[in-house]
Amino acid sequence: MVSRLSLPDAPSAQPRRGLAWMLGATAALVVMNSCAKLLREDGFGTGEIIFYRTTPGLVWLWLELRRRRVPLRPVRGDLVLLRSGFGVAAMAANFFAVRALTIVQNQVLHLLQPVFVALFAPFVLRERLRPAALVALGLAISGSLCVLAPQGDLSALPVLPAIVGLASAIFSALAHVTIRKTSATEAPEVVVLHFALYAALTGLVWGLWAGDFQLRHLSPANLGLIVGTALFGTLGQLWMTRAYGQAPASTIAMVRSAALRDGAVIT
Repeated sequence: MVSRLSLPDAPSAQPRRGLAWMLGATAALVVMNSCAKLLREDGFGTGEIIFYRTTPGLVWLWLELRRRRVPLRPVRGDLVLLRSGFGVAAMAANFFAVRALTIVQNQVLHLLQPVFVALFAPFVLRERLRPAALVALGLAISGSLCVLAPQGDLSALPVLPAIVGLASAIFSALAHVTIRKTSATEAPEVVVLHFALYAALTGLVWGLWAGDFQLRHLSPANLGLIVGTALFGTLGQLWMTRAYGQAPASTIAMVRSAALRDGAVIT
């Protein structure tokens, strides 16, 4: 089957542009996470937030693809489904953990996500892991531990949310590696559309089953947070998908690690 797009390692790839896309994506996802944390603190359930996070973006993505006359059906449906599954699992774990963890703790745990991307990439994508990347990985791990336990004491860290947050980083890494593979054949909007669709359906079923949806949640203040969660979440996913189409997964992951580390310090 002829692929729809050029291969990511073709001459059309632009690593610097990919790094810029990832910086923008990381900033957008940090804002999204901050909005989601406020919603969680007001009593929103995990399924409810997943639904509100992904549903509004479906309309815009669908209209954009129709305007550009890009087929909605992916060339590699299996990879898009796999990416969506990993992404939904990462999102659910993240929204569960963020309620009990501080923004700093949550972002620091996500500093480990690029470590897993770099570890998975050689096996899944056949990308070479350079010595400099190994040094950066070691610094990311040691830096995360220093922030989480400044005096070597992890007892102040909530155990279950921390484990779930770590699982979120692993699932997110698997999703990112899969995104790199989908970029060879799929338009970024197609990948994000299918991810958003699967996530919205998951959030709807989960939220209805758990009884999460309540009218009192739709206050003017919360509506603003819902819009922020959906807007920055959709932009973050779209820009991240574009980034992985322009540069190797391990390189992109290191940029995300640096951006998250700086963001955690600022926060």
